[in-house]
Amino acid sequence: MVTQSEAPRTMHIGVPHIEQHGERVRLIADIDLGGGDIRPLWAEVDTCYGQYLCSERSDAFLIGLLHYAMCNHYDVVCEAPVTAEILLRLRTILIPALVHNSRVMHETQIEAPIATEPIPNAGAVGTGLSCGVDSLHAVKSLLACPIPGFSLTHLCNFDVGAFWRPEKSDENATRQAQWSRNHAKDCAKAIGLPLLTLDSNLVALFRQNHGIVNLYSNLFAILALQHLWSAYFVASLGYGMAGFSVVDAERIDSAHYDLLLLDCCSTSTLHLCVEAAALTRMEKIRDLVDWPLAQQFLHVCHRFVGPNCGACQKCLTTQIILDALGKLDAFGQAFDVAQYQAHRKRNLRWCYEQTLSPVGDCGMTVAAYALLKAEIPWWIRGGGAHTLLGASLLSCVFPESGAPTATQGFRALAPSSHW
Repeated sequence: MVTQSEAPRTMHIGVPHIEQHGERVRLIADIDLGGGDIRPLWAEVDTCYGQYLCSERSDAFLIGLLHYAMCNHYDVVCEAPVTAEILLRLRTILIPALVHNSRVMHETQIEAPIATEPIPNAGAVGTGLSCGVDSLHAVKSLLACPIPGFSLTHLCNFDVGAFWRPEKSDENATRQAQWSRNHAKDCAKAIGLPLLTLDSNLVALFRQNHGIVNLYSNLFAILALQHLWSAYFVASLGYGMAGFSVVDAERIDSAHYDLLLLDCCSTSTLHLCVEAAALTRMEKIRDLVDWPLAQQFLHVCHRFVGPNCGACQKCLTTQIILDALGKLDAFGQAFDVAQYQAHRKRNLRWCYEQTLSPVGDCGMTVAAYALLKAEIPWWIRGGGAHTLLGASLLSCVFPESGAPTATQGFRALAPSSHW
């Protein structure tokens, strides 16, 4: 990250154009970072969706790279026009809000032709399908939406960086993304709606933490298809309204200010909405527990390629919530319930330990602990020395190979990860 004292650099976004690549079609723009560093950024869809790619505007590329530009001290010059509403809100609302609440983000200046004409679209309504809690809640809610013009028509699976991690190889990330996509295809078939898939080299060209920039990356995919959408719903990440924040945006999940970002990127013909912005993930799970498709297809694990591992933080937290709600047995197709039950006392111990330092789970373990407290022995939930003594006693009463200490918890087995 470049320091504020250095002079800003300039990022040039070239005119987007469309190219055929076998049975897929790409929307491409050259990103010139100066000094001969030119990176061809693309978004790729099946040929049948090629007609909906928007090559006459720079909107998708500008939004997709805005966080990168602000964190790396770039101003931006767009050769193709930017939609007037978007440009106005970026200049007067979003960028000032982020800069005024950050000590390091650059107040990126945007130079671009301005387009005032509405972008025609096919009237489609979409949302993402990753089969996680937030995704399935959005699908379930939108399938029952009573508002005319907002009935769900398409499900989407965008590969824009969710599976890339610094510690993973690109090959491993590709395998994980492919498994997730195949799982989404099976779910979409059961729902009865088409699944639109989009791939991009965004994360390959601009290495960023997806847990921070996920909303910008998804907006890159959404805005690339402006000729398709009249409305698109982004699933909230379960922070609830109390979690809204633009403070230190260079390092917090962009979902903390999803309402602001989506409003700034909406236009007169494209409504970008946050689904269930006021709900926590605990409340979303409660809404999903009796839906057969959630019971069959829920997938929260990002640790391995394949089904839910059952041991990572996301898997454990979800199973504990389902346990607390008395619905875990109904999710036998999604989790190895027998494995969870075999280690249930250890899992409850982990649940309590997480309440001492709830990080990354939207307060879910706190909510689960409140429901399961009566089943957690007093010597574990007593706190202080009682907690350490209780953990030792529990290890003796329920010995398991490799059981963690009270201070270690399950963190070695269940590292904190982005939901």
